[in-house]
Amino acid sequence: MRMLRCLVAIALVCGLTGVAKADQIDFHMVVLDPFATTPIFTTPFQFSFSPCVEGQLPTNVNSSYVGCFSGVNRTGNDWAGMELVFSNTASLGSQPAGCALDGSTDFYQSAICSLAPDGSEYFLDFTIGSIPNNGSFVIAEDGVNPSDFPMVSVTIIKDVVPEPGSIWLMSTGILLVGFLFAKRRNLAIPALRS
Repeated sequence: MRMLRCLVAIALVCGLTGVAKADQIDFHMVVLDPFATTPIFTTPFQFSFSPCVEGQLPTNVNSSYVGCFSGVNRTGNDWAGMELVFSNTASLGSQPAGCALDGSTDFYQSAICSLAPDGSEYFLDFTIGSIPNNGSFVIAEDGVNPSDFPMVSVTIIKDVVPEPGSIWLMSTGILLVGFLFAKRRNLAIPALRS
């Protein structure tokens, strides 16, 4: 039982240290549902921002966004998430990183954004949601002139199907917990009592 408590404590410490590294950001970036202009056939892909035009963003979205990229997913797969990576340039000024979701028009409900420990790149991860195949999207930013914003590389997370190794690991964990409870209640299998 002491071992189980130690494992839980270690898992909590490891999980919380990752959360502690997330900083706040002065510029914002969101992934929204708009009209499409650029078809995306392969991933990963790169883009640069251009000034947002009238009607490019949904009407209930923050109007302070200055840089926009509109696209349509033509890869044949739904996108369960995306990671945006871009260099820390002088125009960004090493601002601390983080993301703010913009409400009901976001494709993703979770955003974790950070600046690399060496300060060279930003990593913006959007998850818990989906951009369907043939679905349109806009990536928008505010706070930096679009012409000064660096090129953005996008890696897509496709819908995840558990691999057999994960299923075996989960099954083993469930069996271990079952044996611990059975032993505790003195219901252990007779062959194991010797």
